[in-house]
Amino acid sequence: MKKLILLTMLAAAVSCGKTTISWKEGEPVDKRHSTFTLEIQQPPAGTDWYIWFSQFRTPVTLPDEADGHIEHVSGTLYRFIPKVDTHGKPLTVTYKARTLANNGRAPEAFYLVQPGKKPVKLEVAYEFLPSSIKHSFEWEHVDVLVEDMIPRLKHVEKTEGETAVPASWTSSQLVEGQKPGWYKICLKDNAAAVEAADEDALYWAGVTLANIRESADGATVPEMVIEDWPDLPFRGLMLDVSRNFTTKDNLLTLIDLMARYKANVLHLHMGDDEGWRVEIDALPELTSYGAFRGLPVLNEDGSISEPDALQPTYSASLDRNDLSGTANGYYSHADFVEILRYAAERRIKVIPEFDTPGHSRAAIKSMEKRAERTGDTSCLLSEPDDASTYVSVQDYTDNAINVALESTYTFVETVFDGLIALYKEAGVPLDVIHVGGDEVPEGAWIGSPACQKLMQEKGWTNVELLKDYFVSRVLDIAAAKGLKIAGWQELVQHLQPETAAKMAKGLGYTNVWTVSHGREELPYQFANQGLPVVISSAPNAYLDFAYNDSKLERGHNWGGLVDERRTFSLLPFSMYRSVRWDDHGEMLDISQAPVGKTPLVARENILGIQGQLWTETIRNFNHVTYYIFPKALGLFERGWNASPVWENTEASDDPAFVNDFNAFYSIIYDKELPFYQNKGIAYHIN
Repeated sequence: MKKLILLTMLAAAVSCGKTTISWKEGEPVDKRHSTFTLEIQQPPAGTDWYIWFSQFRTPVTLPDEADGHIEHVSGTLYRFIPKVDTHGKPLTVTYKARTLANNGRAPEAFYLVQPGKKPVKLEVAYEFLPSSIKHSFEWEHVDVLVEDMIPRLKHVEKTEGETAVPASWTSSQLVEGQKPGWYKICLKDNAAAVEAADEDALYWAGVTLANIRESADGATVPEMVIEDWPDLPFRGLMLDVSRNFTTKDNLLTLIDLMARYKANVLHLHMGDDEGWRVEIDALPELTSYGAFRGLPVLNEDGSISEPDALQPTYSASLDRNDLSGTANGYYSHADFVEILRYAAERRIKVIPEFDTPGHSRAAIKSMEKRAERTGDTSCLLSEPDDASTYVSVQDYTDNAINVALESTYTFVETVFDGLIALYKEAGVPLDVIHVGGDEVPEGAWIGSPACQKLMQEKGWTNVELLKDYFVSRVLDIAAAKGLKIAGWQELVQHLQPETAAKMAKGLGYTNVWTVSHGREELPYQFANQGLPVVISSAPNAYLDFAYNDSKLERGHNWGGLVDERRTFSLLPFSMYRSVRWDDHGEMLDISQAPVGKTPLVARENILGIQGQLWTETIRNFNHVTYYIFPKALGLFERGWNASPVWENTEASDDPAFVNDFNAFYSIIYDKELPFYQNKGIAYHIN
């Protein structure tokens, strides 16, 4: 009897134990796939439980005799389902999936679901294959002068005398006849006299003076006259706060860092599949529902419902109430007004974006909740009877706005009005709204009764004309409000002549992001057609790409690797020679790169450069700054100094390039990295 009681107690201890996860990366089995082991320690009894987790999309293969099954649900949401009852003993499955690009791509956010119990987040122990830190490039240090900074000054003339550096200019005046952004500083006799072409230039002169004062650190410096100006009017940074959010205070910190480098555009990607992040007063569900993620409800047919939040994705938390991470949150009305004012004081324009008509799942689901709550369908973006079948790039089957619904355009106009009101309250001008336009999945709209009806009324047989219809309607809404629209390159592609003509009048600019695989001519083709272009090229300007191929580096690699040398190499007026080394550090032959390709004729239509930080792999603000700094400094340098002395060189390692990069990175090493260290800013070091 005593033995039976003891065994019963031990069984109870096992069944009441704490379930945990051990995950192990195995060796590659071929060039693209590896084996992985998932062990569930002290699993619940029975087989009526399961585990949600998040994983970048990858086909998973398990042997038929495995003790569990791994099911892809939607986006990055997966479910582990047990097939046997192990009675508390570890449940282990070994499966084959795509080899990890780096450790940041491992599955995460495991939540145990049992009948009648609250879901529990499980602790995870990871075991990765050995890896080591890598250097992205070689460089040689050169002496750095007190006036050296990023972006570098165009002209500095020194004299024999020495002077203290005042905290601010002692006199200033605006002058006519100079190019936008031009300024001149005379630093002499412990004073700084500034001339400037405009208020922006006056502010940037102050930034230059502050940088010299910081470098001097209380010592005197040579007397000097500085003359400087930006080559390109648009020097931007895009931050995706939809997929993973960052708080208002973090955003203000980022704005301060951008101002240090005279960047002047912050593009906020605030509406996408995974979240809506700015409060629109007339549509509260966009943020009360669309700014949060939570565990879904599993239906009997295997589908999921999302009763009070969007399904989890790209995040280490699957809990709506968790505000400690990056899954949940939004900028309130007051927050956004403060952000606008703070940026404007630092001469930074904030461009708002909500992506349409693809990449719109958060808005679509939020408007469905609005209709469910209020009965008001006036801003509905989806059609209940739409039988279209498609899978988006990010593995969603329900992320495309129905462009045939009149309520779609009521929604667009309502959002425009909400943004206009926020900018007006902030006292900040709004002249362009970014509407995305990229990656509409093939198959969207085909099964929609509303779309079919519209096509019949118009006499159309080509479903692609629905894009023209959408673009034209949005352009009309913007024009009526005195605005222009911006968009990714797909927005302006493949339009009918009438729509293209309207686009040419109503386009603020287009971000050209794909300039590889035969699309490298798009920036110049668009510019030559009269379209304003902001170069946002993935091979040079995607900051979410890993610095190098070390398994210890976070970030994507689908379009290559981007480090400080790659951003520095971007040439807005010689794009075909902007990639001088491949992802393995091997020199490329750039001598013939421009041959046979579209030459740039309309240089004036290259407005500027923008770096993109998409946040699928971001889990905290330290990741944000680590990805950006110092990688983005090459872009800020090239936006200010667009035509370096090595622009027309035909060898990747031409001494003019090598010497210039050494000088550039020496400034980063001597001045910027210590600055980040002192300010507690996470950063990358080569």
